[in-house]
Amino acid sequence: MVSNQEAARPLWLLPIGRLHPLWWAVVGAGLIWLDYVDGPNSQYPVVYVIPVTLAAWYSGRWPALALALTVSITHAVFLLAHWNPPGDPFAGLWPTIIRAGVVIVMALWFARLAEHERKVHVYVERLEGLLPICAFCKSIRNQTGEWEPIERFISNRSEAEFSHSFCKSCGKIHYPDFDYDAPSPSSSGSVN
Repeated sequence: MVSNQEAARPLWLLPIGRLHPLWWAVVGAGLIWLDYVDGPNSQYPVVYVIPVTLAAWYSGRWPALALALTVSITHAVFLLAHWNPPGDPFAGLWPTIIRAGVVIVMALWFARLAEHERKVHVYVERLEGLLPICAFCKSIRNQTGEWEPIERFISNRSEAEFSHSFCKSCGKIHYPDFDYDAPSPSSSGSVN
């Protein structure tokens, strides 16, 4: 059975999770090796967008930018120091600079999208689902199976704060000697 959250999630959206940024150092080393083996005339530079996008999604903005910059700068160093293109050595840098720009923009875009998706996920997780509540004391059973007061449960999962008072009908039950129809000394004249 598919939950409402899974049903509402677009198919193209990656699953939410986190990876340690050091994983992308290994991926970066693999990309640098692939770039070196492929040579200066790489036929598939778009392949660099995929790991940078995944780094942005699973580790955040800075690991993705570090990966994008490292691969681009290394390609430029290989181009100038090792491959020595004929003619103007700096003419071959323009495609590398453009590729770096595109990959960096993709990294920033996906990092922002991942951040937004995580915020939405937390918000939906806080507000969705059935709450097992005690019919007598109104405590709620949390995910660990323990009962906690409704105020604490809601405060831990939202920005709501509570202040306690009582309604007129409960006041008549618990404080029957108080005259609820008489004006109160406060300016509002009502029971909180």
